[in-house]
Amino acid sequence: MTSTPADEPETGPQASKPGSKLRRLARLSAAYGTADVLAQGINLLLLPLYTSYLTPADYGALALLLLLSTFLKILFRVGLDSGFMRIHYDLKDAEAKARFAGTVSLFSAALSAAGFALFWFFSPTVSLALLGSPEQTLWVRLVAFDLLASSFAFVPLALLRIEERAVLFSTYSLTRHATNTTLKVILVVAGFGVTGVLVSDAAASVVLSLGLLVQLRPRARWAFDWLPLREALRFGLPKVPHGLLVQALNLADRRILDSYVTRAEVGVYQMGSNFASAMKFPLSAFEPAWQPFVFDHARRETGARDIGLVASRMCVFFIAVAATLSLILPDLLQVVIRNAEYHGAAPVVPVLILASLFQGVFLLSSIGISISKAARYYPMITAAAASLNIGLNLWLVPSHGVMAASWATVAGYALMALLGATISKTLYPIPMQWSRITGAFAAGVACFLLGTVFDHRLSGTLIRLGLAVAADVFIWKVVFDETDRTELRRVVGR
Repeated sequence: MTSTPADEPETGPQASKPGSKLRRLARLSAAYGTADVLAQGINLLLLPLYTSYLTPADYGALALLLLLSTFLKILFRVGLDSGFMRIHYDLKDAEAKARFAGTVSLFSAALSAAGFALFWFFSPTVSLALLGSPEQTLWVRLVAFDLLASSFAFVPLALLRIEERAVLFSTYSLTRHATNTTLKVILVVAGFGVTGVLVSDAAASVVLSLGLLVQLRPRARWAFDWLPLREALRFGLPKVPHGLLVQALNLADRRILDSYVTRAEVGVYQMGSNFASAMKFPLSAFEPAWQPFVFDHARRETGARDIGLVASRMCVFFIAVAATLSLILPDLLQVVIRNAEYHGAAPVVPVLILASLFQGVFLLSSIGISISKAARYYPMITAAAASLNIGLNLWLVPSHGVMAASWATVAGYALMALLGATISKTLYPIPMQWSRITGAFAAGVACFLLGTVFDHRLSGTLIRLGLAVAADVFIWKVVFDETDRTELRRVVGR
């Protein structure tokens, strides 16, 4: 069987078939995810090295700086990363699209430069509020500079996604990861600690942005068209509070933990989060292909049905991945990380994987909000989820520590998925196959709970590995029907 390259769109009758849609989406997701999977796999292999030079307290500081970085990224971009893609699909003329790309690039650069100058000036105050000391201004400034450099990258990356140039997109991402990892190893081993990690991040962002100028130049015209920019801001600005609240849901627990437990315990929690982030691999690979797929198919007569079928199948797939990782990763953490101070992170891992699974359900089931341009609902949903998360953290962390923080994250994302699916159904109904999704989830939970009965010796590890296989086999044989299995075989070329 011949396959269409990931950088070339499918055309002709075959492109309209449901199997073709799923196959195309799978190839794009695989191409988008290659760089992240390789990079994160290498980082996982390097964790024994990093933990030999970085203490749990260092990881705790990095967790707090990650909180700062994530919030600044949202503020610097004012929602234009999502607004640009959505409005780009409404523009019909190639010249208008090129002028729009140039307009957003110039506006974003000016806004990011102003934000960087502001945070440079107030860095001692930010350092004191975040880290408890005004002496870490260099760390705050490096975080702000990293975001200034990366702000020049999102428009050309979005254009590559729109054009479905997934291989080229991943090549740039892999280059950034390779630069970052190489510098990080050199600087951390040389004894630069947290500073070395932050310098590596900033240098990699500079390399990425400079490389992407080659892609931006032929696709953009240096212009300032206010009307499409206003539409992009109108769509994107409601996502700023949404994004801030999502990150509060993701990361605020680090700051709350820092008030009630030691910085080293925050570092242990961050290590658990690092391992649980393996669940984000399929999500981050799928999301860049998902939005263009949805916006393209939503205009078609069978769009809702096609989107619902793909969303249901992907939801079951995410459940299978989550069950497998939850059973395997806690044992892997204790094998890979030789520093026993970090082994307390093992119980956190499956809980945070569950939280990421609910995040995936939200991604799939709430897409009707974006299709209908009802972005105002996003901050409402995340406000409720973040409020629940922060409230549970403040209530339970003082007495239950890091495990309370992890379960509070699950509660927040579960509420977010529920609200997203409910509101989306009223705006653009998508026929999600919830009975099959529930069956897959029940099978995964049952296998995981059975796995917790056994200890972390070799026999228990092998039993959990067997249970992971059993969960996947059940989902393949029972939850998926013959039509699903046939389509999924076509996806992998069988």
